[in-house]
Amino acid sequence: IAQTDSIQGSQQNTKEEKQKKDRKRKDEFKVYAGLNVNEISISSDKYQSVFAPGFLLGASYKRGRFFYWEIGARYSNPVYNINDLSQSSNPSNILDGVFSVRSVDVPITFGINVLSITSRIVGLRFFVSAVPTFALGVGSNDLGITKDDINNFMMFGQGGIGVDVAFLFLEAGLNYGFTDMIKNDVQSKPYQLFLSLGFRF
Repeated sequence: IAQTDSIQGSQQNTKEEKQKKDRKRKDEFKVYAGLNVNEISISSDKYQSVFAPGFLLGASYKRGRFFYWEIGARYSNPVYNINDLSQSSNPSNILDGVFSVRSVDVPITFGINVLSITSRIVGLRFFVSAVPTFALGVGSNDLGITKDDINNFMMFGQGGIGVDVAFLFLEAGLNYGFTDMIKNDVQSKPYQLFLSLGFRF
């Protein structure tokens, strides 16, 4: 009987320890949509880039409480607006060229939730990410830019802030490309500001 009680007590302790670990562990799935504004850093006197709006859709898995990591995938459709300054010396006649680049991003994120104690109700997060990006295609445009003119793989760095309220969250931040977008000798590093709203469960 004593041995049976000992076994039952051990099983109960194991169960309680598992429940404590489960409470400490914080798992979330997230789905979201958002807007981005995009520009290309061009080192050329012939071209000028100005901000243009695009959109994104994504999903991710997040784990952790105070320190956390997150991995996901998102479909991004950034739009870029390039002015060809060589067409005219009159700024009012500068030709605009708009093109989009459809891509899949794979953000690998590490962050801190400074309100981890109340994270199920409200949270405030700061995060950084490495974002490998794979180009899918280029939208129709008057610049003659096709998928063959851009790099199929690019690496971005990302930083931002997130606010969690119940099952909703809002994130904002900056993506900066460490690799050139266009295949030529001109620097063409893209960057974007983004804002996304989503659900967590």
